[in-house]
Amino acid sequence: MTNNAALITASDVNGRLAGHVRENFGPDRMAELREKFASEHVVVLNGLCPQDLQEVIKDEACAIMDRHGTTHDLVFEITDNTPRRMTTVGQPVIKDEGPLIDAFYFSPTLLDVCSEVVGEQVHTCPYAGEHYVISRLDKSGDTHGWHWDDYTYGIILVLEAPHYTEGGFIQAVPHTSWDKENPDVYGALLSSQVRSYALEPGDAYLVKTNTTMHRVFPIRGDGRRTIVNMTLASTADLSMPLTHETNDALFGGTTDPRG
Repeated sequence: MTNNAALITASDVNGRLAGHVRENFGPDRMAELREKFASEHVVVLNGLCPQDLQEVIKDEACAIMDRHGTTHDLVFEITDNTPRRMTTVGQPVIKDEGPLIDAFYFSPTLLDVCSEVVGEQVHTCPYAGEHYVISRLDKSGDTHGWHWDDYTYGIILVLEAPHYTEGGFIQAVPHTSWDKENPDVYGALLSSQVRSYALEPGDAYLVKTNTTMHRVFPIRGDGRRTIVNMTLASTADLSMPLTHETNDALFGGTTDPRG
């Protein structure tokens, strides 16, 4: 951790992010990101998080993971028996022990950037259990298998990432749909184009997660991938009855009685 990074507190997060965005995400770059998202429903925001902020959030997330991480090796029938081999920490623990992650998620700058890229106003998730979670893939074969999400958007902050030759990159199939009663992952793969995206620490990627089937390619060798996954809602989501089966199984849901 750098001396400058050591001085960053939760109250500094939005200001640091806002200044970085002003300098690095000008009108031309934002127009390119909007165009790419409109076409692919996934876009990598290279270097969204400034290095000093990325360092302290990584330190916070890794410390939480070391104390509280729960390892899973599951398949989910609701996503056509795709695997989840990963270590996770859910929202309640992060809320208590991760002030920087919490501040990043609730940053007005983050919401503004995401809204501009997707072309509509986005909101923090009405279900607290999906505000933010930490996941890590660090053993050969670890993966977050093919799936969709309940809410419309996800923004994922990459804290650690292996070289793409060690896996851990993302793959996505846009313009697909999730029928929870009859999920058809392989049909979606056969009928649509799969796109792949490499990532580096400090990147984030924005996904239209309810209609884009996506996964993390399995880790190979000694690669390690640590991310904070954050859920964002469209205005339409706010009035829809949505469920959270896979989130609650992997990340423990929420202790917030308001949901």
